[in-house]
Amino acid sequence: MNIRQLEAFHVVMETGSVTLAGERLGISQSAVSKLLKALSESCGFQLFTRSGGRMLPTADARILASEVERLFAGTDRIRRLARAVRDREWGHVTVAAPAALSARFLGLVLGDMLGAQNDIRVTLLNQASPRVAELVAAQQIDIGVSFQPFEHPHVQDEAIASFAMDCAVPANHPLAGREVINIEDLRHERLIGTQRSDCSIMTIDRAFQLQGVQRRVHVEVPMSETACDFVAKGAGIAIVPPFVGLGWGPDRIARRPLLPAISLGIWLLMPSTRQPSLAAQKVAEVIREGLMPFAFAPDEAKRQAAE
Repeated sequence: MNIRQLEAFHVVMETGSVTLAGERLGISQSAVSKLLKALSESCGFQLFTRSGGRMLPTADARILASEVERLFAGTDRIRRLARAVRDREWGHVTVAAPAALSARFLGLVLGDMLGAQNDIRVTLLNQASPRVAELVAAQQIDIGVSFQPFEHPHVQDEAIASFAMDCAVPANHPLAGREVINIEDLRHERLIGTQRSDCSIMTIDRAFQLQGVQRRVHVEVPMSETACDFVAKGAGIAIVPPFVGLGWGPDRIARRPLLPAISLGIWLLMPSTRQPSLAAQKVAEVIREGLMPFAFAPDEAKRQAAE
C-alpha cells in the first residue's frame, strides 16, 4: 500500500469514474485500474464491483474511504500551509521595541498587514534598546527595533532610518506660531521629559548643553507617547520622535522642527545564526516601509551626521 494507490482510490470515490480519475491525476485509465487492483490486493478485500458499466464501491471500500478522506484532508491542509508560508501569509513573529515605537506606532504600521493576513501572529514586546539587543542575541525574539546599533556575532543589525526629533508644543502656546523653534527658545519653558532609561535623553541633554541651555523638566514620564498627552493638555513642551503622539491633531499639538536638529537612528536587529522565517521577513519589510515617511532623505541624513 502506498500513497499513490490511496490517491487513486480517493479520486475514484470522489468522481465515481476511473476515466475522470485518470484525467484529474494526469494518468491513463489503465494506470488507475492497476493502482486500484494493487490497493485491493494490499487490503485483502474487494473495493469495487461493476454494474451497468459503472464502478460501485463495496461496503468495505466505503469504510476505507472515510479514513482516506481524512488523510487527504490533512494533506490539503499541509499544502495550504506550505503555500501560506511560501507567500509569507503564515507564522508567529515576536518583535521587541522601545516604548516610543511599541506603544502605538508599530500597532498602526502592522495592523493593516495583520488585518489582511489572519494566519500571521505577532507578539509585540516593550523593551529598552539594550534589552532588545540582548533578546535578539539570545534568539528569544525574531525581530528587534532599536535606537542603538549592536555589534555582536549573533546579531545582524541594519540601519533602517535616521530622523530628527520634533518639538511638540501645545497648540495655544506662543511658540506654536513659529515655523521653527530653536533650543534657545526653550530656556525658560517647562519641559515634559522621559525617564533616564530612554536612550534619547543623553542625545537631547548634549544638544542643550552645546547651546548653553539648562533643560527645565517639569514632568517626567515613562514614554514619549505619555509626554505628548501632557503636551496636548497644555502642561509643557516635549522633544519627541516624529512618529509618536500621532493620535493628537494640530488643534491640540503643534509639531515644529527643532534647531539645531537632534537626530537619532533606528536599527533593525535580527539573529544572525538562523535564517528568518518568511513571515518575519514580511514583518521586517512592513516596519521598514512604515518608517520611511519619517526618515531623512539620504543627503539630509549625511548633512545631519556631519553637524
